[in-house]
Amino acid sequence: MAPATGDRPRPHRATGRRPGGRRPHCPGGFSPGLASRLALADGRRVVAKAIDGERWPGEVGFYLAEARVNAVLPPTVPAPRLLGSFDHDGWTGMVFEDIDGAEPSLPWERADLVRTVAAVVGMSRALTPSPVPVGRDHPRLGGWAALAGNAAATARLAVDSPWAAGNLPALVRLEADGLAAAQGDTLVHFDLYPHNVLLMPDRVVFVDWPHARLGAPGLDLLTLLVSAAADGIDPDPILREHGDGLPLDAATVDALVAAHAGFLVRGGLSTMPPGLEPIARAKRRLGLAALTWLHRRLAARQVPPPMIS
Repeated sequence: MAPATGDRPRPHRATGRRPGGRRPHCPGGFSPGLASRLALADGRRVVAKAIDGERWPGEVGFYLAEARVNAVLPPTVPAPRLLGSFDHDGWTGMVFEDIDGAEPSLPWERADLVRTVAAVVGMSRALTPSPVPVGRDHPRLGGWAALAGNAAATARLAVDSPWAAGNLPALVRLEADGLAAAQGDTLVHFDLYPHNVLLMPDRVVFVDWPHARLGAPGLDLLTLLVSAAADGIDPDPILREHGDGLPLDAATVDALVAAHAGFLVRGGLSTMPPGLEPIARAKRRLGLAALTWLHRRLAARQVPPPMIS
């Protein structure tokens, strides 16, 4: 592979840092690995992603999972095509086709958000049932039960969200409902935040699939709407206007948002290894936004048991 000459990195908004160098560098996302746009000798443009397994052994599994999932995604999935993967001299990596798109502007612009929501709804319907075999476990849901048993974490939670700290038993119960409601046969991306969205003139493409699982068809849409909530946008009108076709009654939305908020808040309160602190900060921001959304929904509908206001 030869680096492209005269190429500029396209804009990315995520706060994670990747190792750089002279290649056109892709700073978006939160992985500590390398991501660069390159030009091959035959003129094709690709994106190469790689991680130093000796320095980041805990992250290698995500790269291996991404390669496994992308290798079997059918062409109808709006994702970049995997061209190859490698494991050499302690480095694990992949090469993808280059997508000539840009991450959404942050904060979200309503037109971009509505367009992305429509693409997510269409993708979720098309991927039910899933065309590829992936696991049914949901490591990116749940966290309230674990937090309830951790006094130090509960004390930190009380600073961030007195409402959540005062309602932990109810959140644990709601989370359990969410974990049950999350079961399904849809192929779910499970990390659909803006840094994994590329907007093109004629389509929306979703990148980075290492967390893909089987689950309920509304999970990706609710994950995306949490990012809108973090930007101060009320997700409920968008959900009502553009969520048609997905089985998302009010109680199911409450339960799934609670389960995802638990995952995010727990991660936001965790101590990360040096170099991965941006992940905790991002989870904290998103988790608190999910809590604000959930609190507003429960208060508006006066959901029992009574939640402390």
